[in-house]
This record gives sequence, C-alpha cells and structure tokens, in this order.
Amino acid sequence: SSVFGKTLSDCAGEDSRICAITAAMEEGTGLTVFEQAHPERFFDVGIAEGHGVSMAAGMAKQGMIPVFAVYSTFLQRSYDMLVHDVALQKLHVVLGVDRAGLVGADGETHHGCLDVSYLTSIPGFTVLCPASFAELRRMLRRAVEELDGPVAVRYPRGGQGRYQDDGGDGTFVCLREGDDAAILTYGILVNQALDAAELLAQKGTRVRVVKLNQICPLDSKQVKDALSGTERLLVLEDCMATGCVGQRIAAILAQERMEPRCLTLKNLGGRFAPQGTVDQLYKAFGLDARSVAHSVEEMLHEQ
Repeated sequence: SSVFGKTLSDCAGEDSRICAITAAMEEGTGLTVFEQAHPERFFDVGIAEGHGVSMAAGMAKQGMIPVFAVYSTFLQRSYDMLVHDVALQKLHVVLGVDRAGLVGADGETHHGCLDVSYLTSIPGFTVLCPASFAELRRMLRRAVEELDGPVAVRYPRGGQGRYQDDGGDGTFVCLREGDDAAILTYGILVNQALDAAELLAQKGTRVRVVKLNQICPLDSKQVKDALSGTERLLVLEDCMATGCVGQRIAAILAQERMEPRCLTLKNLGGRFAPQGTVDQLYKAFGLDARSVAHSVEEMLHEQ
C-alpha cells in the first residue's frame, strides 16, 4: 500500500490531472502520503465504493485522471458502476485493487478472490498484476500515464517474495526454462511457482515458469506463442474457479487446436476461503510450492 501511495503521489507531482479517491481507507490503501502532498486532489467518499467509482467516472469525463484505491472485497459493491459509468463510456479510470487474493488475518470477508472473475468479464478493462514492488511502480505508472480506458492494477496485501524483478511490459514473461511441464501464474503466486520448480529440479524435472503481467485482455496469438509446444500445463491462481484465468487460457488453446496433453487448474475451487494465515490457506487449497510440485509430478505420470 505504501509503495502504491508513494508512486501515485510522485505521478501526481508530474501531472496535475491525477487525483486520488478512497472510501474511508486512506491509511489502509497507503494514500496518506498523497493526501499530504496533494490535499486539493485527494477525495474520501466514505464507506460508499459505488459512489467512488461513479465520482471517478465523472472526473474522467471532465479530463481528470482519477485513481480509486480500494480493497478488492469492497470493490465488489461497485460492479454496476464499473460496467455502466466507466466501461460502457470507455473512460480512463484507474483502480488500485488492494488486498487482491488471500489476505490472511483480516478474515474470510476480506479475501479478494472475486475480482479476477468480474473485472475480466467487463468489456474494455485492462487488468495488470504486479508480482513485485518494482512491477507495482511501473505498472501503476503505465496505467496512469500510458493506457487508455478502464485499468485495474491488482496487488496483494503485504510485501514481496523471492521474486523482486521487473518483468517488463510484455503480457507473458518466462522466468525459468524447462521442457517437462509448465506452470503459468501471476501476481504474488509467482513465488510459489518458482519454489515448486526448484523442488522439482532437485529431482531432475525441468519445469518452465511463465508469469502473466496482464490477465485481461488476453490475445490469442500471444497465448499461442507463449505456450506453443506445452504438453503439461498447470495454471496457479488465488481466485475462484469460475471465470479464472486458467479457464480462459484453456478455451483459447482449445479454439486454436493446441490443447495440452494434461491441464491442471489450481485455484480456490467453488468455496469461500476461511479464516487463516496466507501460508495456511495456500496449503489448505493446494497452492503452496510443495502441493504444486506434487500436482506437476501427477501430470508427468499420466499417459
């Protein structure tokens, strides 16, 4: 959150059109630094996320560049406004989707596990998924300064893991080569994927790790180029199964007559995540490195 707020404040210092909106979560979303530096362009709408989105749409219509920082679980209240006030009019509204994925201590009501499904269902939305602080800084700048239309930058609660690089602007980034199987993921789960690949490498299994920088829109040609020749594919996500990225990737590969021999979708399935630490929940849902490595081994044993 602090990285998001500092980066946005720096952007606002360079462009007077940039403004920030929060829904009674100034400190939680890291916007305190923005409010202190640019008080005339900081707006707290209270606990009224739908109003926050509509307000952002009105600002964008008048030539401003509004950035609404909001927890994923609270953004769900704004679905109608995202569709009709923002996307239908192709307005450049930027969403800082905080607490995306499993959040741990805040409990089952605060997990941000639905935004992947509903944001990618809205025509015209671009959804970016940083996996490190460096990527959050660059992707937020890109969302504000370069892209058009509605853009969401979704990022997890807390810090970063072993992956601290910047994968650049491409949709797909190969982080590790391997020809026995491939793991496709995005966001903070890239760390579990890399750890799983390392565990498998110790047993002589070479796994390719591919990271998605952008989960929407997905271009068929880019999917084909990134996954060409992949016979065993595991897609790792911390969202619900319905509407997940893995389903969309599978549909594209099927349409292109490129179905892998084995496909495994690792996600939360069809149930809400309970209370628990992130590590506990990763293990419970099979999203941790050891579980992922085991799933890859199961694919390798299938004919």
